[in-house]
Amino acid sequence: MFRIRHLATCIACAVALLSQPASAEIMREVVYYGDRSVSLPPEIDRIATNWEAQNSILTMLGYGDRIVATTRIARSMPLMQKFVPSIKAAALTTLGDGTVNVEELMVLKPDILFSSRALPDAVSRQLRGAGIAVASFRSNSIDALVERVLITGEMLGPDALEVARRYQGYFDDNRRRVAERLEGIPPDRRVRVYLASGAPLSTSGRPSLNQDWMDLGGAINIAESWFGDMPYASGIASLENIIAGNPDVIISMNAEDAEEIRTNPQWRNVKAVREGRVYANPRGLFWWCRETSEGALQFLWLASTLYPDALADIDMREETRRFYRKFYRIELTDNEIAEFLKPTY
Repeated sequence: MFRIRHLATCIACAVALLSQPASAEIMREVVYYGDRSVSLPPEIDRIATNWEAQNSILTMLGYGDRIVATTRIARSMPLMQKFVPSIKAAALTTLGDGTVNVEELMVLKPDILFSSRALPDAVSRQLRGAGIAVASFRSNSIDALVERVLITGEMLGPDALEVARRYQGYFDDNRRRVAERLEGIPPDRRVRVYLASGAPLSTSGRPSLNQDWMDLGGAINIAESWFGDMPYASGIASLENIIAGNPDVIISMNAEDAEEIRTNPQWRNVKAVREGRVYANPRGLFWWCRETSEGALQFLWLASTLYPDALADIDMREETRRFYRKFYRIELTDNEIAEFLKPTY
């Protein structure tokens, strides 16, 4: 009798499954950081993000053309527009005050929203209730960046995960290559650096993503201990402290800030300005010094800039060409590579 009832139950279950609409999908769950998870369809077709740098990662993983909502900054980046033309038609994920545009996302119905921070619980519930997965990530360190690439790849699917794993191997190899070439340079011969991150007096200390790539590139960050009690170890420096720190080299995230530092008389007594060693940070689809997968080139470029003799065998033009060919499937021209390495805007 039990076997008959069991057979009847199995038949009923099978009938129920067959009666489901053809469009019903078997969702997959991705668990990350041990205590977070997202429920996703088998195929990710529509993507939203409120994190500028995430657009570059998505493009590297082969999903740039599936971005349906992004930020104003990402949408306006000239090279993002060139290599991902569809980004120009993407809606804005956030409102003017920086909050997520829930109404727009409900209309667009992306499969997933990649967020730079945890959203308010009410917003997350509303989006998830509409079938939009929400993934937020750790940030502000090199390790968190590489981990985010891998997690994003897993969420997007096997094809993206394969690229993410190759990227991790490439990143680790660049770490090794730089470390091997710098290991003979003692601390007292390391180059002292000041980073202008978004404005001439805006900078970062430890712990931060910026500190991490300066460590990897062999730099001594003169602001390392300035903002230990500030969020993200970042803040506004005083010009007096910068002058007292007297950096050998200044790296500016923006070309216009680099020009301001070079030409402003208040900076003229800083060693880096006197000796003509003020550099605009490279920028591709996004700034290499930020939370982008292009950061795999950032510390390689920095080490090559600070210690050209130790890295004489590293040609940053060819490194740039190979990286974008291998991971972004982009063939850069010589002029484009020159603009990446020495941006003029």
